Amino acid sequence: MKRILFGISFIFSFYFSNAQNLKLKNEFTQKRLQNENRLDSYFLKTTARYSQKAKDSLKKNLAGFAGEIPVFYSVEETSANATANVDELQAGTVSGITSPLTGNGVKITIFDAGRIQDTHEQFTTNRAVNKEASTEAKHFHGTNVNSILIGNGIATGTFTQSSVSYPKANAKGILPQGTTDNYMYATTALGNNYEKLASLPGLNISNHSYGTNYGWNKPNSTNTYYWYGNYDLNHTDTYGGAYGDNDYNFDKIVYSQPQQIIVKSTGNYYGVGPDASSVKYRYSFASNSWVTFGPNDEVPPANCSQGNTCVYFGSLAKNIITVGAVNQLTTANHKYTQASDVVKGSFSSAGPRKDGAVKPDLTAVGVDMIMANYTTASPNATNLYVLNYGTSYAAPMVSGIACALTQIQRNIAGNSSFIFNADEMKALLTHTANEAGRPGPDVWYGWGLVDAKKAAQVLVNRLTDDAVLEKVNLQSGVTFTKEIKARGSEPLKVSISWVDPAIAPFTTDSDFQNNHTSRIVNDLDLRVVEVGSGTTYYPWKLDINDPNANATKGDNTVDNVEQIVIDNPAADGIYRVEVTNKNSLVNQEGNPATQDFALVATGTKKMTLAANDSSKDEIKIYPTRTKDIINIEFPDKAERIVVFDMNGKLIFESNNASKSQKINLNNFSSGVYIISVKTKSGVVSKKIIKE
Repeated sequence: MKRILFGISFIFSFYFSNAQNLKLKNEFTQKRLQNENRLDSYFLKTTARYSQKAKDSLKKNLAGFAGEIPVFYSVEETSANATANVDELQAGTVSGITSPLTGNGVKITIFDAGRIQDTHEQFTTNRAVNKEASTEAKHFHGTNVNSILIGNGIATGTFTQSSVSYPKANAKGILPQGTTDNYMYATTALGNNYEKLASLPGLNISNHSYGTNYGWNKPNSTNTYYWYGNYDLNHTDTYGGAYGDNDYNFDKIVYSQPQQIIVKSTGNYYGVGPDASSVKYRYSFASNSWVTFGPNDEVPPANCSQGNTCVYFGSLAKNIITVGAVNQLTTANHKYTQASDVVKGSFSSAGPRKDGAVKPDLTAVGVDMIMANYTTASPNATNLYVLNYGTSYAAPMVSGIACALTQIQRNIAGNSSFIFNADEMKALLTHTANEAGRPGPDVWYGWGLVDAKKAAQVLVNRLTDDAVLEKVNLQSGVTFTKEIKARGSEPLKVSISWVDPAIAPFTTDSDFQNNHTSRIVNDLDLRVVEVGSGTTYYPWKLDINDPNANATKGDNTVDNVEQIVIDNPAADGIYRVEVTNKNSLVNQEGNPATQDFALVATGTKKMTLAANDSSKDEIKIYPTRTKDIINIEFPDKAERIVVFDMNGKLIFESNNASKSQKINLNNFSSGVYIISVKTKSGVVSKKIIKE
């Protein structure tokens, strides 16, 4: 009977989940059809004339509307691996360990401009799969993005661009044995990007290197610019930072399917604007047409002329990871050493969101990237390469790292189907990012420069309670508390992140330009209290009235990432993490609910067990330094004994052992290993040094 009930419960859950996905897809389908009807009306009203072919192409790439003006998607155009410390994971040199990270068994979904050159020599053995109909055209951009993610790096020789030769081997991606599924962001037989995200099965990590531009837009190679904004209402505001339909769509998808980790490019719109010789157009609402600026018209300044607020709809969602681009680091081996090493790509759009929330979330190298290429001039060539730049190429750096961390955790857990949720990945990556720009978060670099090695180290260190990464369910009005011990030799750092319900998007020009109210629905509050002194520490926050200023510390009401850094904690000091909420927690429908969040802490050390917690003490692992044998003793039975290297690779496993176990490390390299023993009383982990 129990089995029958379990089956019924499983079937109900399966159909309920699919029904929810179908409902969400239908919502996005209706919205797309409404926007397409608005575009048809625009075609009828405007004085411009479009061929049917041009209309069909525009409709396919319709992103939405800025007020009454239709806006269309466009693409947003190796030592980058070294800067993000991916190379150390690939080489297996983290903490002296030799097991390489390859991406084997990991899949990422890519949404891009067209089908890719799936037969390119960088994508051998059918690792890059086109999922759209063969009638759809191929495009260079998706081919580029795939190369950054899964290029095998085994091609020999060089290619030449602008009279400079570059090695093809430098097109090696983050996951040289990983696989990709490739879809188009444009509307196809499968729907638009949001319909696909809502309904495709098994989506976990997806890369989105495309976006929309408001303010000054230069759609082609001519010196002609179009200003997207309501000139009659305001001559300078570009809707930058305003939360719109596309942000709402992303947030609603992730809240409905919290396993979806969506990585999005910030945009390449910083500094875009005309010069004195440019032809300049603005939209006239009186004539429903584009008109040239008159000699006495005030010409709006270039995008981000004040150094901030030129991230646009679709890259401002709360529950996604938005990525900006930085230049190649000029340090030795392109390695990060200090904040001043990091220089923003001149084109990379700047935040914040209009309520003052941090955007971009992260940065990665996106300049002078060597990658596989495709051209319509040589459609059958499988060995073309290009050197390119753009936030389009910074985003897959972060997507690939998310996949790499997934593979490491699968090895640690012994679970080949493990996946992180969106809040866990966002908390982990923002927490471990390297400082860039001003102290704390800022509008150019977000929470900092992504670092794969530091993120991986959290996964390993938490096995011995030397770091924290856990999922917590917060009940409305009930304070969550956790005590941690500071190591004292490094800053104590605590972060939380949560998947927040989508909030109604702005729809009027007045709101787009002037509304600075918080976009957070469930406002969680993180505090860290030093137990001995009672001193309370607060999270970082930006000042919406002065976005370029240094971040301060206080009550953050706009971000669904909160981070506290205590630079000089007391050695062995006990600190209490507290998480509370304002108002009442609700779900997407506004009904009372609990709220999950992810918690990360570093600069910590294992707390001493309480005197009455003797069950785990009965498990003995010794010696802690050895040339060969490790002894494990336990009172009854060990459900699972595992040994990991510091890269998270599983090198030994034993199940259902009785009383004791000997492990011989004689055949393994010298270095640090972690032994984890699971019994019915709990799990004990210990670091072992193999001499």
